[in-house]
Amino acid sequence: MTNSKVRVYFLGVGGGIPAVTRAPPAVAVQFQGKLLLFDCGEGTQLQLRKAGLSPQRVQEIFITHLHGDHVLGLPGLISTMVMLNRSKPLTIYGPVGTAEFTQIALELTHVQLDFELTTNDVEKGIISNQAQYQVRCLPAIHSIPSLSYILQMADSPGRFDVSKAQRLGVPSGPLRKSLCEGTSIQTSDGKIVNPEDVLGPTRKGVSIVYSGDTAPNPKLAKAATNANLLIHDATFTATHKENAKNYLHSTAAQAAQIAKQAQATYLALVHISPRYIVTEEHENEAKAIFPQSFAPMDLDCLELTPSR
Repeated sequence: MTNSKVRVYFLGVGGGIPAVTRAPPAVAVQFQGKLLLFDCGEGTQLQLRKAGLSPQRVQEIFITHLHGDHVLGLPGLISTMVMLNRSKPLTIYGPVGTAEFTQIALELTHVQLDFELTTNDVEKGIISNQAQYQVRCLPAIHSIPSLSYILQMADSPGRFDVSKAQRLGVPSGPLRKSLCEGTSIQTSDGKIVNPEDVLGPTRKGVSIVYSGDTAPNPKLAKAATNANLLIHDATFTATHKENAKNYLHSTAAQAAQIAKQAQATYLALVHISPRYIVTEEHENEAKAIFPQSFAPMDLDCLELTPSR
């Protein structure tokens, strides 16, 4: 059976400028042999290597907006892919201007592509619809055109009941595999066994929401309903809530309110301003509203599994 675990790597949790302990924004999601990247700040390719992830396995990149801390790592990452003789296609999504930025950056740095690169400027709705997952986006509330992304994994088959299979005379091997894949089989004595005879209830696929830079957005809270993980802008603490308001960012408390409204499972506080040496205040502020809040460090990894 396919491995249903989803690993979220927080490659960079800082914001604005690189800090000694926090790289600019980038989140990698690994599942079923796939690797998706959300934002690509400076040094993302190095962070991928530190996390033990190959840049060559990234198949889609989702850029939230064109502020430098979210996108300046993109030309370098693509250049490295070329130097490593990448052959498989790469698709990039982002707000209006993403395709132009990518094209100009690669032209001026004389990158000669040896693989298919597709760059899509998007605004809202479903933008990537694959067999194993779907990604949609909606506008964020920020100072320039910005997006938030919702990643929804496909549902997983229910758990295989070995004892039921044995009682029904289904031997180990291809027949059990067929049942797990949703196909009815016939046993050696002519009995028809259907997938529902040996599989538990279908498990809802993991959902991950990435806010990008944004002021508190009620539409995002609705889009993130029952998300397994909400990764949200928490640039400031409540002490600097006027800064958050002026620059269209969120405080840790505001991020927690969105998570609470969405009834998410976990909240990750990211895009931390370099003015903060530690994130204890961010976590305390958020946990008072939404207890399942945490402020990850660079290269932390969270493992998620489908609902049982």
